[in-house]
Parts: sequence; C-alpha cells; structure tokens
Amino acid sequence: MKESSYYIKLKQIVRDTLLPKFRQAAVNLLVDAMGRKEFGDLTGNTLTSYVAGIYENGILYNTITLLDVAYLEHPVLEKLSNDDGIVQIERYDDGHIVTINTYSFVNTDKRFGVETAKDFLVKYTPPNPKGFSLVITTGTEYSEYIEETRKLNVLTETFLWAEGTVADIFNK
Repeated sequence: MKESSYYIKLKQIVRDTLLPKFRQAAVNLLVDAMGRKEFGDLTGNTLTSYVAGIYENGILYNTITLLDVAYLEHPVLEKLSNDDGIVQIERYDDGHIVTINTYSFVNTDKRFGVETAKDFLVKYTPPNPKGFSLVITTGTEYSEYIEETRKLNVLTETFLWAEGTVADIFNK
C-alpha cells in the first residue's frame, strides 16, 4: 500500500520536531555524565569517549560526542592495556608525568576510546526497531571495571537521571 502525500508530510513534521529534542537530550546527558564522573583521567580515553547515538527505526542516524559538545582536547595516547608493561606517560587530567605498571590493567583494543564507542554504536541494534532511540556509551573496556571494582561512577548516575531530563526536554 502506497503512503499518501499527507501521511508522508506528517511523518516528516514529526521527525523534524523530534530529532532536535533527541539531540538536546543527548547533549544534556553527555554533559551530565562529564559532571558526575568520579574517576581521574589518566589517558583521557574514558572521559572523551562518552558518545550518544540517535537511532531512527533501528538505524543509527546521528552520533554526538562529548569531545564536540564540551570542547575537550583529544587524548594524545590510545587506551593502555595489560600488556603494555611499565610506561611513563603525561596524565591527561593534570599534565603530570607518571610511571604506570599496566600488568593489572584490563585488556583493551589499544585505540582511542571515542573510536571504539562510535564503532559500538554503528554495530548496536536498539531493542525497539520502530521509532527513535537514544543510546549513551563509553568506548573503554574498563568503564565497567571502574564502576564495579573501584565503585566510581562512569555512567550509572546519568542513566538514573536520564528519564527525568529527557522527559523535561520533550515536555517543553
């Protein structure tokens, strides 16, 4: 059955109304995650890998990175991994030179976190294949370790706050 021109125009109006609200919700959630983080920034890869994906009918429509909205500097170092040994690096957060033993670190893909996050969003399929979805992620394999083992917030508090902030934007 062919859609009428009226129905097609109506769908476009709905899309044009909703997408800016999803973008604003994504920006608000990314900024919230940055403000609520409780970890230091050794290489900066967790902080700069906060990325939001907006999906339309199960297809990734747009990505928004914290690097873009908070004007952060891109990390100089890729993610450290458990086979990097003992390394001397300049910390992302304060510029101090530190010596790090990486043997107890989580194994990583040794890429920049933002690249891993974007790749995840491209491959991800939202559970609801119809309509719009908003997904926030990080691109570091150790985000879960930070939350579970070190008991420091990465995204959990933003997740708990998300429903309220998204509702506020859509109720405007």
